[in-house]
Amino acid sequence: MARAKRTERAEARKRYRATQATEVAAADRDASSEHSSSGRSPSEPPTSLVESARRAIGRFHMPDVGADLQAVPGVAREKPLIFLPFGLLVVGAIVAAVLPRDQVNGSGIASLYVQLAFLQPTLLFFAVGFLVPRGAYLFGALLGLLASVLFVVLALGLIGMFATLDTMSVTDRVLYSLWQLVQFVLTGAIFGWFASWYRDFLRRSQARSREAAEARKRAQRRDSRRPEAKRAR
Repeated sequence: MARAKRTERAEARKRYRATQATEVAAADRDASSEHSSSGRSPSEPPTSLVESARRAIGRFHMPDVGADLQAVPGVAREKPLIFLPFGLLVVGAIVAAVLPRDQVNGSGIASLYVQLAFLQPTLLFFAVGFLVPRGAYLFGALLGLLASVLFVVLALGLIGMFATLDTMSVTDRVLYSLWQLVQFVLTGAIFGWFASWYRDFLRRSQARSREAAEARKRAQRRDSRRPEAKRAR
């Protein structure tokens, strides 16, 4: 009876060793397949920020303007927050219309707001591009178009702060307004696109960080099994 029990315990130890060895081998195969699929060896350092940015830029492709235009109404309904930069721009134009002409280069809060939210609305272009899930360049261009229209109205009408343009002829004011139109639209489209690219870049970086953390955890679990398997042998 005692001999039979010893035999059963020996068989159980053999089965335990075989199970541990199988698990370690499977973990090694998984790790090697992960490294081969990612193209990096276990000792190779993770992809640098510069390499990540270069790969993200390499994914750039010409946008489908027609499809993006058709998606504008749906995006506007799904993301009402994108109207916030438009509202801030309109408020900036209203403030510029009520400020006197001597506040063009003023240092007050109102003058600063006009500079940032109307005359140089780069932050608003970036904000709308960051918020829009698709066609950010279009929304940036639309915001620039709205800024240029408001600018033309105030400049040609010599309203508020724009009364300082009374030294210019009507033709010069028109040419100046047309230049602002081109500048606002192009700047809005460029900064809108860049904001959306930067948002996607941050998301991809966070996803890669999570994947790297999971890979480290799997490696730690795999390494912790090896001493047990060696002792069982």
